[in-house]
Amino acid sequence: MRRRSLLIGGVVGLLGLLVVGGVTACGGSGTGSSTDFVLQRQADKYAIGEIERKFHEAFSKKDIDLMMSIWTPNATLVVGPGKTATGLAAIRKAWLASTPFQPETQWISDHPAYKLVVTVHGDRGTLYFECHFVDLKTGKVVSVTAGDADVARIGGRWLVTKLVGGTTELKT
Repeated sequence: MRRRSLLIGGVVGLLGLLVVGGVTACGGSGTGSSTDFVLQRQADKYAIGEIERKFHEAFSKKDIDLMMSIWTPNATLVVGPGKTATGLAAIRKAWLASTPFQPETQWISDHPAYKLVVTVHGDRGTLYFECHFVDLKTGKVVSVTAGDADVARIGGRWLVTKLVGGTTELKT
């Protein structure tokens, strides 16, 4: 009896997925179903979250080209009072001068995923994350910072339009 209910449940579940998947894949009736909205929102949140992943990977690998791939051409980076960089050239220069990008600095940029906050409002959104820089030699956290970013979908890609960096406290 149990095997039969599992088989029937599995077939019914599979048919449900095919129907929902088929409607979503075909665009439904063109009216924009709530399923389409939810799926698009999830895809947008994932794409915005990828900005944070690339940000930390760029620091860990000292890959300035990867870092610059997440910014709009006229983006703004604010890292403290009177420390604002506008445009790709100025942002690149600011990052290359930062401690994590220095050759003698051997840090891994880690990020507590549970502190990631993403919002989406059409083609605009926000991204908040923390950076925990860990010294490779000692294994100790040497710096904790936060990034609060405005993002936009431009040409089908989510990019940072403005990022304000700051300090944060590591709470236990």
